Parts: sequence; C-alpha cells; structure tokens
Amino acid sequence: MNRKVWISLLCLLGVLFSVSLPAAANDVLILCYHDVAEKPGNNIYTVTPAALRSHLDYLKENGYTPISLEDYIAASKGEDKLPAKPVMLTFDDGYQSFYTKVFPLLKEYNYPGMMAIVTSWLDYAPADLGPLLTWQQIREMESSGLITIASHSHAAHRFTVTTPQGDRGPLFGSLQYKEGKYESVADYRQRVMSDFAATQAVLTRELGHKAQALVWPFGAYTQLAIEDAFAAGFEACFALDDGVNRPGKQALKEANRIIITNNPSKKRFAQLVNTIGKAPVKAAQLDLDKIYDPDSTEQTEENLNLAIDRLLASGTNTVYLQAFSDENGTGNIESVYFYTTTAPVRADIFNHVIARLRAEGKFTIYAWLPTLAAQWIIDENPETAVVACEAKNLGWYRRATPFSPEVSDRLTAMVTDLVKYNDINGILFQDDVYLNDFEDFSPAARQVFKTETGLELTPELLKADPELNDRWIKMKTNALTGLTVKLQAAAKEYRTNLGSARNIYPILITEPAAETWLGQNYGQYLDTYDYTVIMAYPYLEKEYEDPVGWLEELATAALKNPQNAQKTVFKLQTYDWNKNRWLSADEINRFTNALKKKGAIHIAYYPENVFSE
Repeated sequence: MNRKVWISLLCLLGVLFSVSLPAAANDVLILCYHDVAEKPGNNIYTVTPAALRSHLDYLKENGYTPISLEDYIAASKGEDKLPAKPVMLTFDDGYQSFYTKVFPLLKEYNYPGMMAIVTSWLDYAPADLGPLLTWQQIREMESSGLITIASHSHAAHRFTVTTPQGDRGPLFGSLQYKEGKYESVADYRQRVMSDFAATQAVLTRELGHKAQALVWPFGAYTQLAIEDAFAAGFEACFALDDGVNRPGKQALKEANRIIITNNPSKKRFAQLVNTIGKAPVKAAQLDLDKIYDPDSTEQTEENLNLAIDRLLASGTNTVYLQAFSDENGTGNIESVYFYTTTAPVRADIFNHVIARLRAEGKFTIYAWLPTLAAQWIIDENPETAVVACEAKNLGWYRRATPFSPEVSDRLTAMVTDLVKYNDINGILFQDDVYLNDFEDFSPAARQVFKTETGLELTPELLKADPELNDRWIKMKTNALTGLTVKLQAAAKEYRTNLGSARNIYPILITEPAAETWLGQNYGQYLDTYDYTVIMAYPYLEKEYEDPVGWLEELATAALKNPQNAQKTVFKLQTYDWNKNRWLSADEINRFTNALKKKGAIHIAYYPENVFSE
C-alpha cells in the first residue's frame, strides 16, 4: 500500500464508524420451512399441516403481509415499496408435501411462497429424502402465480472434508481438504461456478427461464460465492442467519431467514417471530492452549470433549476461541492454531475445533485474535517494533507498530488466511491493540507524525505543546482502531456477514482520560465494532474488599447511555491470577447478578475451566 494512502486511512475518522439501524416497519421477516407431514417423527425440520396453518393464522391476525420474491427484489432495488410488516414464506428441498399440503394452503390464504429445489435431485435423489416434487408439479405451481422457484444448488447440497482431521462441512461454505492439502481459492470458485451454471441450465430447460434466487445449502457460503452467484444470473441469495431484512443491496446479497424447527405451536411461533436476534450474548473465552496436547491426539480430543460438555451445560451461545498459541502466558504470540503461510503454525486444529463445536451445538464463534503482539513480524524486521521514548517505559506486550504499512499488510494476509480456512462468525481483537503514553517513537510512527504535522516527533516537543500532544494521542487511538477496521474489511471480502469485537481495559470506562495512557476510546469502540468487550476483572484490579461495588461502578459508567448495553459485553474473570485460584460459582453468580442489575445484557467469562468436574 502507498504510504500516503495508509496515512490517510489512519487519520480518516469517517471510515471507523458504523451505524446500527433501528427496526423499521417494512423490515422483511423471512421464514424457512422444509417438509410438512402429519407425523414429523424425529425430523426437527418437519412441521404438521395443522401447525403450518396456525402459523399462517398468526401472521394474518397480527397484520403481516406475505410478499413474493419479486416484491422483495423490487423493494431492495428501490423500484417498489413494501407494505407494513412484510413476510416471505420460503420452503427448501422440494418435498412432495409442498404440492400436496402446502400449495393448497397457500391458495386458500392467497399467500405467495418460494420453493428452493436441488435440481439434480429431481433426476436422482438420496434415498432417505422421501418423495420429491416432479417437474410437472413445479410447472403447475409456478403457473398459478403464487409460487416462485429458486435454486438450492444443482448438486452442492452435501458435505465435504474440510480439515486435516477429516471433519466435514458444507460444500459451498468451505475450501475442501483432500490429498493432504487445502483446495485453492481458484479451484473453489471453479466448482462453485460450475454448479451455478448447471442448475441454471436445468431450470432454463424445464421452466423456460433462469432462477432469480439462490438458497444456500445449509446456509453456508462465502463472499466469493455471492459474487459468482450474481454473475450466474441470480438476483438474490438467501441464507439461514437470524434477523429481519432491511430492503437494499445487502438484503439481496445475504437475506436472513428464520428456520422453523421442532414443529412449533402457534404460541411458540409467536415467540420466535417476536424475539428475533434479541438473545443476550453468553460467551465463554476458550483457550486452545489448554486443549491442545502436542504429544497426544487422543488427549486433545478428550480435552475438547470436556470443553464442549461444559459449554453445553452452561448454556453458552458464543465462544471466543483462541486462534493463537501463548504457551508461556506472556501475551507475546509466537504462533497460531490455523493454517496460514504468513505466520508460524503450532498446529492446524482451529478449524477442527470449530467443526466439533458446530456439530455439537448452535454456537456463534469468534476468532480471538492477536494483532500487534505477533512476534514473527518484529523478529523479521526489528524496525517494526513499538518504541518508547525510554526503554523502561515500554508496555507489557512486545508489539509491532500500527503505523507501519508492512505490519498492516502482514496482518491482513494472516487474517485473510484465517477467514479462508475457518468458518467463523466474527473476530475478537486481543487487548494487545494499545499504545501507552510513552509510545510510539518507532520510525513508522515518526514518519506519520511528520507527514501530519511537519514536525519531528520528540518527547520534548510533546511536553512543551499540550495541544500537539492531545493531537498525537488521537492519532495513536485512530491508528490502532484504523488497523482493526482494515483487518475486518479484509476478512469481510471473504465472509461478509462477519461480526467484530474488541477488548477494552476497564479504566477507559471509569476514567475516559486514560485514553492518554492506552490509546483507546470507549465511544469510538461503540461506533466501530459490533461488540465492545470490557475486561471486567475485579481481582486483577486488586479490588478484593468490594469487587461487587467495583463492578457496579464500572457498569454504571459504561451504561450511562442505556443503549450502550446492546453493544457492550462485560467479560468476568473466573480465575484469580494473583492468588492462583478458581473463583467459586457463588462468586461468579454474585458478579453476574450485580452487572445485570445495573442494566448489563451481554456477559462473557474467562478463562473456561476445561478440566473442572
């Protein structure tokens, strides 16, 4: 990257802020159904005709207006307006029951619906699927004007090996692992495009036109696959993420759908519709260093089983999963746990752990990731290290400077590999993203300062000119945040629907002037990331006499604006590092309840006691 461009990026505050939009009357609720049968049996995706009718009754009674795919696309392109409380009814896989049970109901209510079919299945389907639609039935339903046919792929509704350990993942959502190596991005795109071409060819042959919509098998996809889908003629892509849809370009690229499971009653259906996306975060921060045993694959798996059992038993819904190795507990990172050509790899197990977590429960998984503490960057080029005006005043982590384009490019390449090879939902940036008040006097930092001010950066200059010093503090804060924004943007080029979170020290909440000491700003965090994760560790702050009081003061300051609660996670310690003891369940519950009484919504816990019975 050109140095001037990089400097401009650091100082352009406008790119740092994202806006969270409130719900609007024309946000589109999209429901996803599968088979319909009188006796669902053990299939959690099957509903009864009576349950489906009750759902349609609920929508009618509560002012929802079912819309068609065409309505959704037109509104998202700005060509038409939607009614209040619009809802789309979508059905996947092309079961025969759609013709015999669903289609008659939709005709009765005069409700449009969308059916997504796997085009190869109509010629040859897996035996365990049961009866599927015929082309004659599909043409009949489409000609009614109520039913729109979408593609559910041609032959990609299946799993493939995605890790060296043999784990399997959705074909569209992952790079394959075969013959001892990962598939290239070029090969991935070629097989994705071949499938799109095949399904559109079959639909054109049988229906006389291409499909407007693509429904991702298992809700799995990448940004590259989205681009290829639109190139293949699709105008909208549908996933399985919770949430409603604000009409617009993004709604066409990644439409959220609520999957209907366990044959919900009318009452349960109402609860589902009215609580979308509102589940509080209950997160556990999980150390792979405690799980991985370099001497025993069996022991690693046993440790992983223990961790998963604890996560499931505790009701955890979000996992901050360690993507790096910190064997010595220093925070100076020597290697990572995922495949990359840009950093030392201790073991390629990160994607295996993700696969196990996804197989066992519905977890949101954030990669807990270091940035500036990447030691290999500094070792290869010592000039990239953060420099203090006096060596004794260097911070507690050995870090690379955020002002260096080389550091930025190296970290960007690492993050790109992370998202290419690992099916994550977000990134949690480690607390190594800071600069204290004696830092940074590295060559790159000096160059940025001179470019911006025309002056040489010296401690004497900053001390003599408080206004200039304040300006430098803001430049450091923006450089740190700007780096994470660039890394998140690079990650979203591969996985667009990727969340962001960043650790912040509690003193920044109770004493905002501490930005001088750390280069962090709570308000900027709230504007920039999906979640701000406050390291609420009372015993690390040596608040032994009144830890609950300290937590209450922290929560009061953080939630002075109650809206902050939606984007703030309070991460509680479960271990007392000063006294080398695990906290009791009673202590942790007292801390949790104190925060919730002050308005906290989202709670995380660290570390996870994997081996506790």
